[in-house]
Amino acid sequence: MQRITAIKIIFLCSSLLLLSCNRYPGAVEDALQQSGENRDSLIAVLEHFKNDSNPLKYKAACFLIANMPYHESLTEVDVAPEYKAYFDSVDSILQQSPEATHDNNLKQGLAVRYDSLPNIAVFDGKNDIKTVTYTYLVNCIEEAFNRWETSPLLQKMDFDDFKEYILPYRVINEPLPPIKQRLYELMHDCILSKGLTDIHLPIEQYKQHALAQKSMNRFIKTNAHTGIYDIYLPVFSADCSNLAATTCNIFRACGIPVVYEFTPQWTDRSNRHYWCASPDSSGKFKPYTPPYNNLMEDWELSIKHAGKIYRATYKANKNTPYFLKSDNETIPEIFENPCIADVTDNYHQCCDIELPVPDEVGENHLAYLAFFNIYGLNPVAWGKISGQSAKFEKVPLNMVFFPVYISSNDGKPVLFEKPFVIKKTRSNETATYFITCNLDSRISIHLLRKFPHKPHLVKYRENLNGALILASNQEKGEYDTLYRIPAAPQPYWQRYTFPNHNKYKYYKIATANGSPVEIAEYEWLCDRETINGEAPNPLPILKHPEEIHIEKFVKISGQPMRSGPLRMNATDEDLNTYAESPWVGTCFNQPVCITGLQLYPRNARNGIEHGNEYALMYFHDGKWVEHCRIKATYEFLDIDNVPGSTIYLLRNLTSGKEELPFFYHEGKQIFISELQKSADVP
Repeated sequence: MQRITAIKIIFLCSSLLLLSCNRYPGAVEDALQQSGENRDSLIAVLEHFKNDSNPLKYKAACFLIANMPYHESLTEVDVAPEYKAYFDSVDSILQQSPEATHDNNLKQGLAVRYDSLPNIAVFDGKNDIKTVTYTYLVNCIEEAFNRWETSPLLQKMDFDDFKEYILPYRVINEPLPPIKQRLYELMHDCILSKGLTDIHLPIEQYKQHALAQKSMNRFIKTNAHTGIYDIYLPVFSADCSNLAATTCNIFRACGIPVVYEFTPQWTDRSNRHYWCASPDSSGKFKPYTPPYNNLMEDWELSIKHAGKIYRATYKANKNTPYFLKSDNETIPEIFENPCIADVTDNYHQCCDIELPVPDEVGENHLAYLAFFNIYGLNPVAWGKISGQSAKFEKVPLNMVFFPVYISSNDGKPVLFEKPFVIKKTRSNETATYFITCNLDSRISIHLLRKFPHKPHLVKYRENLNGALILASNQEKGEYDTLYRIPAAPQPYWQRYTFPNHNKYKYYKIATANGSPVEIAEYEWLCDRETINGEAPNPLPILKHPEEIHIEKFVKISGQPMRSGPLRMNATDEDLNTYAESPWVGTCFNQPVCITGLQLYPRNARNGIEHGNEYALMYFHDGKWVEHCRIKATYEFLDIDNVPGSTIYLLRNLTSGKEELPFFYHEGKQIFISELQKSADVP
């Protein structure tokens, strides 16, 4: 009897040991519990790699399956084979005739052909743990390891980085991409022909390939997503998030390390932005917005103005609001994703800060730092509440933040502390400056704008520096140079006068560097004494005029010359439309002697506009207080008796919606997005 019992015990122990050896890691087991009918398929993947000669493949399978419950597609698309045939044919045209990008008739014909393609079927997406198949997952792992072994860009990459930069089969909640082998077959000829010795090479090939296709497809009008082919369609068919995710999937399949990053809000705009980042030769990740840029190409005009910055990860991050929140706590939509990591310190100087929180936060585990935007306060960073304070990590310097918690009543942000900015002191320490309103101190302010200059619009104006005013009596003949614009124009009506004693029939404006002429309106001027005509548009008055201006010129009209599809926008008397042609010009019925030019550069019209009504607000005691309403007589506002030592907001009550708080320092407006340029503010 004792012998039989001993045998039973030995058998039981052996069975338990065998069962223990066969079990998968805890996180994998948890995921399998959620897999439903897909469980057998996922177990088959695990068993397939369990005895592989490379043990890292099994670890990779465990990593992917363990985190699958946090990934899904919002929608799935079924793209007919005819779409591949169409884009292949466009690519063939480009290979045979690169100059085809200038043939608008051909492009319009392609748009007609595209319209004849079958409709794309769209389905509701599902969670990956219930849908990703054995074949799909095995191909993902095998192909990822093939790239890891063969791509020169990956030879020094460790396994942990490989799991995030190459291995994942998806990025965010995009439709499930084709298998990696398929992506590689579709794209490797387009982006890898110059090799992978320098990461700039494949990114540049990808950029040129995609932009050439975009150019050929410019007349296509559709809002239907086409999976990876979205990179070839006009920009309105896909957003920057979709393009960045698609690029990540393509690059990873081709052995190019890449991550997807985003900012919840710019420092100078109310919207989000998404981009890619890849490591340069030093291993440091550099950002770019695909398919329009290579590493760092859009840094100055765009990405350096990002606020807080996050990276999409495949692995779920336990230190995110998704996991940190209390059971009944509402969190902002942007932070409902557990697969993000804070990488702000890769872009900005940062420090940690701890702020006291009031009892009103209740059972909340989280507080937030918010940016101001046109809709209110937008949370962009989280902090974990412990006791009576909240700790915020990686807070960028030189940015104005509003500390908030999310109300349990209506789910809206509630300010609990004064807005603040962290700056470096002269001793190179960091100091936190809270913004307070001093009602006892009154100042006078001179205002020129309600919103800062936008970098890309500044760039367009800079392209007009050195632009030429040309004239001829033969449309296709030689042109005389009458004048060179000496500096980038300001975002108002600008006047240029020049000596000219000859009459010409054709007059042009052309940039010196070959970039497009980006102007909203232009007018040719003649001396009033030589010709009858209407008065030109009035020039801006940016301070109180000392004398009455007597107009010496009249404007003269002709027929716009054929220079580009948007050329008519520059003479339609609408300051909101603009030309972006290689040049713009006018043909007159008879030769005329032009001695001046007025132009209105393309801009967002955020300066003070005469005739519009404005409201000046100041921030006090947690809210915006209206100081006064005033109608602009000129292109400036002078306002007295304004409370000092706070931030201000100027609203145009007549038109426009863009506005941003600003400081007033030493007689100048300094918008909160521009603090990096001014070390002594506030």
